[in-house]
Amino acid sequence: MFLANDIFSGFEKILTKDGAQESRLKVTQKEELKQYYKDKNIAQKYLDKRFTFPLGRVLHEKQVSIVNKYLQILQPTSILEVACGPGRITLDVEVPSKVEAIAVDASEEMLAIAQRRAKETGKNQWIFLLEDAFSLDLKRKFDLIFSFRFVRHFKIQERRKIYDVIKKHLNTKGVFIFDVVNKEVSLPLRLKEGLENYPVYDELYTRLDFISEMQEEGFLIKELVPVHPYYSLMQKIQIYLGPRAEGLTYKILKFMEFNLKGRNLEWIAVCQLA
Repeated sequence: MFLANDIFSGFEKILTKDGAQESRLKVTQKEELKQYYKDKNIAQKYLDKRFTFPLGRVLHEKQVSIVNKYLQILQPTSILEVACGPGRITLDVEVPSKVEAIAVDASEEMLAIAQRRAKETGKNQWIFLLEDAFSLDLKRKFDLIFSFRFVRHFKIQERRKIYDVIKKHLNTKGVFIFDVVNKEVSLPLRLKEGLENYPVYDELYTRLDFISEMQEEGFLIKELVPVHPYYSLMQKIQIYLGPRAEGLTYKILKFMEFNLKGRNLEWIAVCQLA
């Protein structure tokens, strides 16, 4: 497995809505990540900065679609989101009103935004709890657990703690859904731009690396859903066409996301207990 950087410092580069790049302080490790999201400005800007431009919108919709797919398949009576942040996924998935839905996060600022958005959108079935995912113990199990933009940011020692928490809370026939970064596509892009200029720590996997880790940690992979096929092309479309024709850019990227397969940047992993 490739470890993107042992210690991240400096700034990360993110695409803004107009395709430009913006620098922002980077963090790594559990406590640093927790402190990072306690910043009210970061919490407030999280959705605007990452998921409102076309490529981010398409990623969001793909993630939501997979959670919705398994809500339909499993017909769960209980669901849990770990590290829900401002409720980006939480409030867009189609959760029946009778399903017990709990979302946890270690950031009070993120939870405050999520709770406000839940009230504004009428998604009142969600219960938001201030909890540390590494020591979470709700003393009950769930049919569906999902977490995005979280597990990937930690090294194996801390990932194992998260996996243990998931196993403690997942029903025997339940599923755990989370995102995984594809080393074969992501690494060349990171090397080209310079590792020192890349985001918070991400674990990068080959497909076989990831399968091996799941087996070692007591999970079976039910499905690996490709995300962002032909990412280099998608990124160029975002940068060069996005500022001139945002609507058209979104339509092109959405068509690619949901219809093409090949050289995907990430996967959405759907796992069960072994």
